[in-house]
Amino acid sequence: MPKKSQPKIDIEAILQERDANLAGWKRALADLDNYKKQVEKEKEMFVQFLKADAIKKLLPIMDNWEAAMKNAPKDDEWAKGITAIKDQLDDFFKKEGLERIECVGKKFDPTCHEAMLEAEDEGEEGMILEEFEPGYRIGERVIKYPKVKVSKKKV
Repeated sequence: MPKKSQPKIDIEAILQERDANLAGWKRALADLDNYKKQVEKEKEMFVQFLKADAIKKLLPIMDNWEAAMKNAPKDDEWAKGITAIKDQLDDFFKKEGLERIECVGKKFDPTCHEAMLEAEDEGEEGMILEEFEPGYRIGERVIKYPKVKVSKKKV
């Protein structure tokens, strides 16, 4: 009986195929990891957007509260209680990253200020002279632009 011949095995080709498959799997795994990171980043951005939107809706109430408290008697117990509540609200907003945009005396920047009025002034042109309504930001994102009066050169 004749001997069956052993099939010729190309070890080098098998190793190359193995390495190619392994590299492909590693790329797929890295792609999946990057995808998960991107989804997580987008989810966080969405949460931040929703949080900023909710805070933005509360800002007019806060501004009205501040305006009303300017006329409240400072010595009354009810006014002290209301002020304490306002302080708690301010602490909450601060923890959420809300910052008031300080602008009086600074150079007007259309990316974070809204000019409502121009007024002639002896000082440098384009400076903010007065704030009509406060502005706020969370991180680098302006969620409410301060409404301001800007200086222009005297004629």
